[in-house]
Amino acid sequence: MNDQLKFLQQWFGRHAAVAHGLAAPVLVIAVLAMMVLPLAPWVLDTFFTLNIAIALIVMMVSAYMRKPLDFSVFPTVLLLTTL
Repeated sequence: MNDQLKFLQQWFGRHAAVAHGLAAPVLVIAVLAMMVLPLAPWVLDTFFTLNIAIALIVMMVSAYMRKPLDFSVFPTVLLLTTL
């Protein structure tokens, strides 16, 4: 196994609470970086395809709910998928 991968696995094993707390800020910074930095066309195509697939999944799930409260996290899902 790669030395860097071993190091990361050991670090995340020891600092799981710190790494868990950094997940949201790192995600926000990554999203902002993708908005500012130029990306390769194939990366943009991949993200666009994933966006359409996730939108279709959310639409199908929300259409087939029996009760409105079955999908009560819809506003949160909608917010996260728009990022």
